[in-house]
Amino acid sequence: MPVEERRELLLESAFRVIARHGVDGATTRAICAEAGVTLSTFHYVFATRDELLAALVERGTEKELTAVGAALGEGTQNISHGRTGVVTILQTALSAYIDGVEADPDREQAMISLNQYARQTDGLSDLGAHMYLRYYAAIAEALDGVAAATGTGWNRPTTELAPLVLAATDGITLSYLNIGDRAVCDLIADAVVTTLSTHIIDAEDTDRPENTPEKA
Repeated sequence: MPVEERRELLLESAFRVIARHGVDGATTRAICAEAGVTLSTFHYVFATRDELLAALVERGTEKELTAVGAALGEGTQNISHGRTGVVTILQTALSAYIDGVEADPDREQAMISLNQYARQTDGLSDLGAHMYLRYYAAIAEALDGVAAATGTGWNRPTTELAPLVLAATDGITLSYLNIGDRAVCDLIADAVVTTLSTHIIDAEDTDRPENTPEKA
């Protein structure tokens, strides 16, 4: 088996073990047992367990960012211009996010466990901050794209609005993992869309100086 395939196998196996037993339970032996490989195979691919965990954070971040892009892309299909278009895109994107959490809650649980572990571990503590900064940047860019697609604007820098979206998705994830109620997740999504809608600048107002957000 090529090294890259072994790497993929170990990463996917580690996600499953962490989702079931937490990071502390994801020993190299447990991961190898899940993957059906030997310890020597593990150490041929990863020098240490922490190296694998760092790779997991990177992998999980990439998947989450891809999901954000896909959700927003779905929302912009055949969309109308103006405020209504923005609201529809945001609603569709957050609904797609909830679909993803429902489809693979184990991966979300693993990412939460990894983030907590990284914050408390020397040498990994910067990974969580790096992950969130990437999320903020990606969401801000996506909000700029929504405005461009609908001919609207925002009355605040999207870098200031992005944390609202991430706070909502974090809340959705934790809520679903704890009580598994889609209706509650939908309420959280509706609340953040309502909040964001107060920051939309209608197309005819985007050129007014008072409605131009200051750069962050």
